[in-house]
Amino acid sequence: MRAVGVTEVLSALPGAVVVLFALLTQLGDFWFTFLACGLLYWLGPWTPKLGRDLTRDRTAMLVALLAVGVALVVSLKGVFALPRPPGAGTATHAELLPAALRGVYESMATGEGFGFPSGHATLSLLVWGGIAWALRVGTRRQRTAVAGTIVALIGLSRLVLGVHYLADILAGFIIAGTALALALGTLKTPERVFGLAAVIAVIGLLVSGVSRNSAGALGVAVAGAVVWSRLGDTIPEPTRHGVGITALLGVVSVGTFLGVTFGLDPSPVAVTLLAALGTGALLTLPLAGERLAKKY
Repeated sequence: MRAVGVTEVLSALPGAVVVLFALLTQLGDFWFTFLACGLLYWLGPWTPKLGRDLTRDRTAMLVALLAVGVALVVSLKGVFALPRPPGAGTATHAELLPAALRGVYESMATGEGFGFPSGHATLSLLVWGGIAWALRVGTRRQRTAVAGTIVALIGLSRLVLGVHYLADILAGFIIAGTALALALGTLKTPERVFGLAAVIAVIGLLVSGVSRNSAGALGVAVAGAVVWSRLGDTIPEPTRHGVGITALLGVVSVGTFLGVTFGLDPSPVAVTLLAALGTGALLTLPLAGERLAKKY
């Protein structure tokens, strides 16, 4: 029922178009959404040309929405355990790129693991929808239109690349839209949204079992809920001199946690601890950054 022919038609587009969509799909990948949320949280109102009124609470909400997205994707993929389209693990048109870039392109243009719901669709709607809510550039309608266009292109890219069925994309959008409305309309605070992510992650563990991905989702959600409920009120708003130090510390420390997590293949328990420590570092680094800025 998931295969309605759309993926097959779009994957037959010219090679140059497919390569372009392999680039566009990165806007909904975990690495990009994580980087975007982290930098907006660290830089806040000092984000170039975008940051007006980006308070620490509003940007912490973006990190919490990302945690919800990760928990939803990991849990639901494990519950449904539905495969991707045939050939999702093979990158087409790689011959159009120089040999040195083909390995990177193959990682961008392929999909592995279960396919339902689409992780890119789920993460992109939650994060880009959250960014449209958090920013104050232009009108609300303009921000929504830009975010909606980006999210739609990301969803389309997954079909063009042949790594998802249309049902996977639509399900991701519906699930993420419901979660976004709940987070922004009912829960309203980062600690509650992190708490929602923790509940989803625990349910996922109980239903689909323990894996490195589910363990990581749990670590992120629980650490976010605990850190923000205990320390959120003490984390200062970013200053011109402090944001640079905070961002530098963040790239080094959080990058180290991510490198160990994805590079050394640790156990699920270790992944939970690393994810929790990384999330705690991400949220609390402004304390160190602002103090160092005042000192020096």
